[in-house]
Amino acid sequence: MRFINYNRWSILWFTAIIILTILPGKVFPALPSFMDLFQPDKLVHIFLFAVFFILQVRAFVRQDVFPALAGHAVPVTFIIGLLLGAGTEVMQELFVPMRTGDIYDFIADTAGCLVGWAVAMRFF
Repeated sequence: MRFINYNRWSILWFTAIIILTILPGKVFPALPSFMDLFQPDKLVHIFLFAVFFILQVRAFVRQDVFPALAGHAVPVTFIIGLLLGAGTEVMQELFVPMRTGDIYDFIADTAGCLVGWAVAMRFF
């Protein structure tokens, strides 16, 4: 139970990412066409995955149930982040109406993990 307590925020954030992923495409508002140039959804992906990364590394470092995990929090979290990013894109492609998987979204997810990694290295 202690492990779950340390990880509650990262689990909630993980759950939020999954929920946002499985929402049908019509739930999101349409953006003006000029916004296509800036790809604001990629910034959302970067933000979501950077926050997930920071929360997960913080949780892994602070938990005391699995000492080896605490010592390898950053690379383990990076792998989890990559799997989450790939999994959400596959899930959107195969199971979510009006949504498609996108390699560029996965790249943005990976960039978010790298941003989170940079922050984590600074503070943890």
